[in-house]
Amino acid sequence: MNSAFTAIRSASVNKAAVLSHKQEVTRLYRNSLKLLFSWAVNRDVFIDEATKLRARFEANKNLGASAATTALASGKEEFDEHYHPDSYVVAYMPGGTKFMRNPPPPLEAVYPDGNYPADATTGTNTPVWPDSVPITFRPVEEVTGYVVDYSKKNME
Repeated sequence: MNSAFTAIRSASVNKAAVLSHKQEVTRLYRNSLKLLFSWAVNRDVFIDEATKLRARFEANKNLGASAATTALASGKEEFDEHYHPDSYVVAYMPGGTKFMRNPPPPLEAVYPDGNYPADATTGTNTPVWPDSVPITFRPVEEVTGYVVDYSKKNME
């Protein structure tokens, strides 16, 4: 590779964002709450443990820079130690039990002659699950399908 190509490639490659300390702590707290909910699905137990977790974060709120960095590193290590092998997933999200259970039929199947009503693609007739979560998943024409990675619980 020549230097011009290398320079263009390095400028266009997505680099990991550098997060401030506050952002890292916020993400650790939020991910810790999600992890806690995976271990304690009972709401009463979760609220008690979340209160204890919040107290631990508040206790380290006014540390100096070096002590805060050390506390953040130990918090990340503790988070990794308590990793849940099968984390909780909301039922209608990818990996959940209700995900794509009753997907809306493609317009080509409903209107085989190709005469779609004017409001067929506006979203005014978007089906809604019983828990009031709208179904907005409709494959794009260029995409032949979606891959749902059930080990990571996300769509690719």
